[in-house]
Amino acid sequence: MKTAISAVVAVLLTTNAYAVTELVMQEGATIEARKGNRSVIVTAGKGFDRTYEWDRCKLKSDMGARKQRWYGSMGIYDAAPSSGLSIGGCSGISRTVVEEGQIHFDDLQFAKKWIERRPKSYKTVWTNDGLLVSWNVVPGRRQLNVDVWLMCINGKRPKQLDGANDSTVTVLPTSTGKSIHECAQVGQDVIDQTRSQLEEDWKKIDGWIAKDKEYRDRRPVPNK
Repeated sequence: MKTAISAVVAVLLTTNAYAVTELVMQEGATIEARKGNRSVIVTAGKGFDRTYEWDRCKLKSDMGARKQRWYGSMGIYDAAPSSGLSIGGCSGISRTVVEEGQIHFDDLQFAKKWIERRPKSYKTVWTNDGLLVSWNVVPGRRQLNVDVWLMCINGKRPKQLDGANDSTVTVLPTSTGKSIHECAQVGQDVIDQTRSQLEEDWKKIDGWIAKDKEYRDRRPVPNK
C-alpha cells in the first residue's frame, strides 16, 4: 500500500514540475549554433536530460528544474558544483554549467538591450523568432557554459529581432514535427519582475565598471 501511495506522489510531483517548468526544447530536438569556426550542439533527451557537443567532445548534463524564477526564468539548469564533476570529461572539460528557459518581455527594445548585455566572453547567436544560444569554454574551471533561451514578447515569439541571423542556428525536427515549445502564458507581474531584476543587476555591474575605471584613472603613471 505504501509503495502504491509513494508511486502516486512521485507521479504528481513530476507532473507538477513539468507543469510549471518553461522549457525551450521538445524531447528529441537538436539545436546547433554556429559562430565563426566554432559550434555547439544541444540534444534534448527524456525529461530534463540534455547532451552538449563541441569540438568533437560530448558531455551529458544533470539538469534540474528551478523552483522559483531566476531573473524571470522558470527553466532548467545545472550549476555543476566543483564537488560533483561530470563523468566522461573531454579535453580537460568535465563540468556543464548550463541553462535553458524562456524569458518574457513586453517590448522589443528591452529584448534588444538584454541581448546586448550578454557576456562578451560568450559566443552568442540568435534568430528572428527569438531562439538564442550562448556558449563558451573555460579550461581553468574545466567547464562548458551553454545557455539556450526562448525570448517571448507578450506571450508570443517575435518575428524580427535586430542583429538576428537565422543561418547561425539550426533546429532539427523531432518525430512529432515539433522541436521548440510555445511561449508560456505569464502575467504582467512576471514581465515586470524580469525587467526590474535585470535592470537592478545591470546597474550594479555598471557601478562596478565605473569604480574600476575610476581606480585605474587615479593610479599614477609609472615613469619610463
